[in-house]
Amino acid sequence: MSRDSYNISIVVIGYNTLSTLANTINSINRLKVSNHNVEVIYIDDGSTDGSYEYFESSKLIFKKRYFGFKDNRGRVAARSKAIEMASGDWLLFLNSNITVNPNMIIEYTKSISSCAGMAFSGCINYNSEDSVFAKYLNHVKRGIKKYKNNEIINYQNFLFSNCMVKKSTMHAIPFNASLRYYGGEELDWAYRFNNKFPNMMHACRLAIGVRNNHPNFRNHLKKMVEFGATNFSLLDPQLQIDVIKYKFLLNNNIIFRIIFALLYILSKILYKLPGIGIYIVKIGLLSSVLRGFYQKNN
Repeated sequence: MSRDSYNISIVVIGYNTLSTLANTINSINRLKVSNHNVEVIYIDDGSTDGSYEYFESSKLIFKKRYFGFKDNRGRVAARSKAIEMASGDWLLFLNSNITVNPNMIIEYTKSISSCAGMAFSGCINYNSEDSVFAKYLNHVKRGIKKYKNNEIINYQNFLFSNCMVKKSTMHAIPFNASLRYYGGEELDWAYRFNNKFPNMMHACRLAIGVRNNHPNFRNHLKKMVEFGATNFSLLDPQLQIDVIKYKFLLNNNIIFRIIFALLYILSKILYKLPGIGIYIVKIGLLSSVLRGFYQKNN
């Protein structure tokens, strides 16, 4: 284990996640930190369920700081506020529905000491009442799980629900404030990061978090439709193509609208079919983004 000491700000953002916030706080209190200096910053994005008040009254083993917006402003605003408040040289980003492995910080700092990277993404295991969708989300060839520890990763696999980023890079590459709605803000940042700092984004496979109460497949598709109708159109044109894979699908015509409207509906009905369910899930995710995009640009 490295003997290097790091100043780390754990950044937790949340919006109406009182049901999971207690587990997040309890898991943070179990973190092993060695000789590192750690603080916890919580940004509440206009919750109405008492989340902010719960964190305010909670006991943490680390110094804590917190701020609450009066209304919901989105993840970009919440994370940007946290960066402004953070004193650490490294930022550990989490969501308030994530529980962390006790060794998370130790594993991240070992990777930081071993690589020349500036951004590290950990593994996420997903809990959901929808076992079929959870199986897809937890597939061994998906996300950070398909990489070796400390391996350079594709920017599309970088997730802010469990990552460690050098604070100076957040000043060099701020979040895109125009991305107000659901989805794409992580992709947009990671895309721009990768363009400015190629090969500086690494996997930290042993920094493990659990995403609790993940929406079922059908509810997740609704969020992806929202992404397609809002933030997707604001992304760089090349990034849009990276998301949907085929540029010609951005041609908004009646044939494509009908095809992907049908695929969207069929995927919700058929995704539990044994053997082919994983492919139907992928079709459903693509069709939901395009459904929103076509509706916005119709």
